[in-house]
Amino acid sequence: MKQIYYAVQTTLRGKNSIFIKIISLALGLLVSIILFARVAFELDYDSFYEEADRVFVVETAWGNDKTGNVNAGPYVIYPTAAVIASHFPKEVESHTTFSDFVPSTVIHGKNKYKGAFLMADSLYFQTLGLRVLQGNALDLSTPGVIFLAQSFAREIFGGDDPIGKTLVYPLWGEEYPITVKGVFADIPENTSLARTTGIVSFNTLSFRKTPPNLGWTGGGNYRAFVRLRQADDAETINQKINGIIDSKYFPKEHYGKFKVSGIEVSVTSLRGYHLKNNDVMRMIYVMALLGIALLLSATLNYVLISLSSLAQRAKIIGVHKCNGANAGDILSMFLWETALVVGISLLLVIFVILNFSEKIEELAQISLDALFSFRNLWAPLLVVLFLFVVGGVLPGVAFSSIPVTQVFRRYTESKRRWKCVLLFFQFGGTAFLVGMMCIVFAQYHYILSKDMGYDTGRVAYSYYFKDNVGNAMSNVRNLPYVEAVASSEFDVMESRSPYPVNDAVGNYLFSPRVNWFDRNFFSFIGLRLKAGQMPSGPGQMLVNDAFVKKMGWSSNGVGEVVPDHGTVTGVLDGFYFLDTSEMPPFEIRCGDSGSCIHVRLKEPFAENIQRLNAEMKHLYPQDEVYFKSYDHVLRDYFRSTRIFRDATMLACLAILAITLMGVIGYTNDEVRRRSKEIAIRKINGGSSEDILRMLSQDVFHIAIPSVLAGVWLAWSVGKIWQAQFDDALSVSPMLYVVVSVVMLAFIVGSVVIKSWRIANENPVNSIKSE
Repeated sequence: MKQIYYAVQTTLRGKNSIFIKIISLALGLLVSIILFARVAFELDYDSFYEEADRVFVVETAWGNDKTGNVNAGPYVIYPTAAVIASHFPKEVESHTTFSDFVPSTVIHGKNKYKGAFLMADSLYFQTLGLRVLQGNALDLSTPGVIFLAQSFAREIFGGDDPIGKTLVYPLWGEEYPITVKGVFADIPENTSLARTTGIVSFNTLSFRKTPPNLGWTGGGNYRAFVRLRQADDAETINQKINGIIDSKYFPKEHYGKFKVSGIEVSVTSLRGYHLKNNDVMRMIYVMALLGIALLLSATLNYVLISLSSLAQRAKIIGVHKCNGANAGDILSMFLWETALVVGISLLLVIFVILNFSEKIEELAQISLDALFSFRNLWAPLLVVLFLFVVGGVLPGVAFSSIPVTQVFRRYTESKRRWKCVLLFFQFGGTAFLVGMMCIVFAQYHYILSKDMGYDTGRVAYSYYFKDNVGNAMSNVRNLPYVEAVASSEFDVMESRSPYPVNDAVGNYLFSPRVNWFDRNFFSFIGLRLKAGQMPSGPGQMLVNDAFVKKMGWSSNGVGEVVPDHGTVTGVLDGFYFLDTSEMPPFEIRCGDSGSCIHVRLKEPFAENIQRLNAEMKHLYPQDEVYFKSYDHVLRDYFRSTRIFRDATMLACLAILAITLMGVIGYTNDEVRRRSKEIAIRKINGGSSEDILRMLSQDVFHIAIPSVLAGVWLAWSVGKIWQAQFDDALSVSPMLYVVVSVVMLAFIVGSVVIKSWRIANENPVNSIKSE
């Protein structure tokens, strides 16, 4: 108890240093806890399902006569899972096939409820290991049945029992009554599947007049899972399944018409499925590095400030030793002091998290409940434990080694080697984070400001019109705040590849992306041409350079005829899609009114798009017509990049503040320790500039290699982070030079400002205090 008492007394006496310690620790803890909790969240993907290690995703890679197999994807032909189960009964315990290309709205009374739905068979719950809270999972075999997630059922029915209640399900133009037969546990946020809120019986499709083709010629638009008896059985299945499907089931004649040579089927562990994504792993590595840099900076800064008080506290430690305290007692006292400071800092962090929860959830891209769930708490706890152990033990060992004789003389040992090492890591971590912030900001600005080859300023679009599109366009055009109206089949950032291009004898060449514009849309969206002119009617089209190269035309392509496609009237200049830096072959055909209506609104745009959507709700009350702006879509597409930018900026500001506090603490200690030396130098003719130069040089010699190492690390990690972008900015070396210079100026400037008073003080004052 004495150690606790002394720790509290020391904390109360050292108000200034304790304040600095608490603020710097709180800043470091806040950001590093968020970063490491997010890493733990990513690593814990798909652990929610019962015995998730035995659940495997069925994947398919489609082969092409020309290009070979494309990457495996999670969509399969409907009978695939059943074939795997029938040929490997000893390995497969259960299997399920489902479709997530289904409407996700139900109607209860006059209210519509949007969720995330899929259609599944009766083995869905058993195969995934998803808990059914009410009802019998086998009821999914009955048409017109739905199971609801617990929170979604509560949203619709409140506290009433949902079992047996009837909902209306709009299914591709028809409305069907469906009965709630069960409730299942809510699916957490870290799942590779969508957070499903409703599971409709797959057999509900039998209500349709034209049921889907569920055979081998029905296409690969389904998803499937298998639960294996042992996880190692996956290797046996992957070795044999393709030979079985190729020889017995795959209809080569049917798919040969689409230039498909075959398929490769495999099963992949659901637990490792998320981490197979290279972009996910890059993000985990980068977040972990940011967290480590910040945590080390905060911890070492605490140690640095503690060691800087060595000269001040030496006599107190000596007194404790005179009264019988041994090295273990001194260490224990410092551990209690560290525990007290860390505890106060942690309370401050909790206060900030609770009061700024929305902003933190936006930065983390997940809810606080998911971020700090019981399964993820190990990461924040390890952060706190590391800070406590390192921050308490290092100063404690240093202080416990002070000899008892320091009661009778001035303690002069500065622990300079310790301080140099601590400053080196702190400056390097700061330079790393500042460099990363500059790279992230530059990349984000680049992707948002890139010229896409068309003008989407003040443009909004909507797909959903049940009435005649021409009438809808007239209604929109007559609104006073609408500047222009045009239509296309898809929005400008989207396209399809449904029509392959063949050579003169019918051999497959390639499948270009295709969109259809009406006559007005070409000028409306502001396309630019390298050659030729805009199409003026059906059968005419624009192409890009990639299309011309694929065709092997010696000319620019204007006037060329592509069988079953149209006549080329012009070649696009600088048209880009968001999802690729290297443009694929692309064609824009001229057609009638498309299903996607575009409007260019007058200023103020934000106000007018709200007016437009309110008007659509009035004109089309039964339909969910909603216009969204391209600027919003663009920002939403790069939302994760923006949020990572914000998180990096927060970490950067935190580490700059921590470093500033560390430099202040170090400078205070140096000034205190060398006050007599400074006074004698001034008496012997030393100027204020000489004193400032002397104090700055020591730090400067540490800062140069440290900052260079941090900037190099920022360059290396920045390249890893930028690898996720199809079009990455080439960062100029001058950026790293500027970061290095600014960081050195920041460090030296902090020392100079803090040393200014002592450098200009009357030396007599320092000598009198000796």
